This record gives sequence, structure tokens and C-alpha cells, in this order.
Amino acid sequence: MFSELAHRWWRHSPWISNPLMRLPDRIERAAFAVGIAVLLLLIPVAATIGSVTYSDLSLRAQQQRAEYVRVDARVVDSVRTERSETDGAVPASGTATVQWSAPDGSIRSGSAQVPSAVQIGETTPIWRDADGNRVRAPETAAGAVVNGTATAVFVWFLGAVVVGGLVYLTTRAGERSRMRQWDRDWQHFLQDRDHPSR
Repeated sequence: MFSELAHRWWRHSPWISNPLMRLPDRIERAAFAVGIAVLLLLIPVAATIGSVTYSDLSLRAQQQRAEYVRVDARVVDSVRTERSETDGAVPASGTATVQWSAPDGSIRSGSAQVPSAVQIGETTPIWRDADGNRVRAPETAAGAVVNGTATAVFVWFLGAVVVGGLVYLTTRAGERSRMRQWDRDWQHFLQDRDHPSR
């Protein structure tokens, strides 16, 4: 089956010396072959971009884990939850004002995401940087892998869409050129038939 498809494609390749193959056909087949080559070349390019993204995110995650500190913050007001109008499920988390100690001993406060069951006076874990400011939790190694892979797939998919669009436009232009040539040949045939002396 594969050999038959390869043989059929070879018979329609743009470099074959078939006098019946017109210039638009050769251009169309050449665009198809170049498109496949570009898609294959995009694989290592996308993999490289994904690898660089993973390395950057992994390095950032290591730096964040080295600089950020997880501390217990005290809840100082009631938890505010956003209840859904459509279902009666109780949200698992909400926002509340919390207080924590900075490295210099000062007390900082801010809004944080906390479990909905937490009460005033209880503690909840948060992350802070070396200056005592609250920060998001450090990136994880799994998140870096997922983001790197998603970046590689997106780059290849975007390239495939662009290449596919160019090949499609080339194919459509070839079809229109063939139809115009067919119309011209048909008109010549009718004129030669109606006026054989010409």
C-alpha cells in the first residue's frame, strides 16, 4: 500500500518529464513537497523552542523555591466566598485578609486565597519573598514540563497552519489556472471546428 502511494506520488512529482503535466501542476506539486519538508523541519525547531521554554521555567522555579519562604498567616476577617447562582454547591475556597511577619519583624497584611472553612484567628499557609511581600507559590517542575511541551506543540501547530494555508492557496490558484486554460483550449477547439479553413 505504501509503495503504491509512493509510486503514485513519484509519477506526479514536479520534476518528472511528463509532457502532459502543465506548469501549474508542477508548481502545485512543488509547493506540496516543500510544505512537507518544512513541516518536518519544524519538528526540531519546535522541540528546541519547547526545550528553551522548559529550561527557563525550570530555572525560574528553582530560583523561586530558593528565595520564597512558606509561612503561616493569621486570618483577621471572615472569608468572602462567591456563590454560584446556578448550583448550590459550597465553594471550597474564598478570599480573606491575612497577616504575617516580615523578616524585619514588621507585620504585613493582604488579601489571600484561603479555604472556605477557615475561621478568624486560624492560620493558613502563604508564600513570601525575602522582603516579606506575599507572592504566588513557586512554579513546579511538572508545570515547567507541561508549559514546555505545550509551547513546542503550539509552535509546530502554528507552523502547520501557515504552511497548510500557503499550500491550499497555491492549489486553489493552480485549479483556477487550469480551468482558465481549459476554457481557452475549448474555445480554440470550437473555433477550429466551426471554421476548419482557419
